[in-house]
Amino acid sequence: MINGLDSYKKKWALPSDPAIKPGLETITAALAELGDPHKTGKFVHIAGTNGKGSTAAFLTSILREHGHSVGNFFSPAIEDLHDQIQIDGVPVSPEDLDRVMEKLTGIKTPLTDFELLTAAAFLVFQDKAPDYAIIEAGMGGRFDSTNVIDPEIAIIPSIALEHVNFLGDSLEKIALHKSGIIKKWKPVVVGPLPPEASKVVEETARSLHAEVIRPAGPLEIELKLKGSHQKWNAALADEAAKELLGLAYDAEKACKALAGASIPFRFEEIFPDVILDGAHNAASIQALADTVTTCYPDRPIHIVMGLLKDKDYIAILRQLETFGTRFTFVDFENKRALPAEILFSENRCKIKTIVKSCDILPVHKHKEVTIVTGSLYLLSKLKRDDYRIFQNLRR
Repeated sequence: MINGLDSYKKKWALPSDPAIKPGLETITAALAELGDPHKTGKFVHIAGTNGKGSTAAFLTSILREHGHSVGNFFSPAIEDLHDQIQIDGVPVSPEDLDRVMEKLTGIKTPLTDFELLTAAAFLVFQDKAPDYAIIEAGMGGRFDSTNVIDPEIAIIPSIALEHVNFLGDSLEKIALHKSGIIKKWKPVVVGPLPPEASKVVEETARSLHAEVIRPAGPLEIELKLKGSHQKWNAALADEAAKELLGLAYDAEKACKALAGASIPFRFEEIFPDVILDGAHNAASIQALADTVTTCYPDRPIHIVMGLLKDKDYIAILRQLETFGTRFTFVDFENKRALPAEILFSENRCKIKTIVKSCDILPVHKHKEVTIVTGSLYLLSKLKRDDYRIFQNLRR
């Protein structure tokens, strides 16, 4: 489900399929009909289980601090499809996207919703001509519709178990998908991966004569984005910037850019002691746990959450229970949403409740920190439609 896409599909009679269908044949054929817009410009490709959005935000900030214009294609949306396609941090306007969607009416190749949006992003970048376009893979990498580009550099921040029904049930299988974004003779910047995944990435890179670049460690600078994992993501972005900018790279500008970079739903404190974090799998929940226990070692923690059905909710609950003192589970409108009742019944915490996303969430207690986490679809809906929830949370 891509929020906001249906209105364009209806207006221009675009018959795209909402199903997930990994593969490159149809998107390649459709782009050929459009004149191959993905073959124009300089691209950066990012694939990984976690850290894609943050790494993209860090790299975007560095490149812009050096005077370059930057396009971004993020996945999934924060609020709707417009913020998935950005130029210099500004979401594509409805007017610009409407013109692009009109162009897509002429293609004969049947596409999925995500392929349609991918094609739209390439048309926007062709029209706006940013110096660089940073493309985030939607799922996996090798057979993701974004993997039609020949990027200047690839980045793989992390690899963990996810989307096992599509990507496979082992780190090796998932790494094979992620490493599919590596291109011949082009460098790849790699984060701290599990040994099994690292081996696959290295073998793939070797077969393509691609240099593997690993940061010496996390950057030890103060960042607006909280958590030790963000210092790793900053290091990845910094290494990528050095490769892209060459002799023009300025360390002072890079540090300034990294320190000021931000992205929604990455430990985002929207009100005092009310934090939104889009952690939705075991690896990102662990990073959230580390950040919470570091920032709030002596505070009671109220967890507000909702998840999609394809997540390992049992493992996620067990991790959250190590630091959460009470839980609120949210039912939200999405075909892939896991019923809150399931989370409620499996949760071992004694203090817990269920609410609908349209309800006012329980007012948090004195000295309590509220962490709203899980699906980005939930967080974006709450922030977009139910802002009054957060206003009540701070009372």
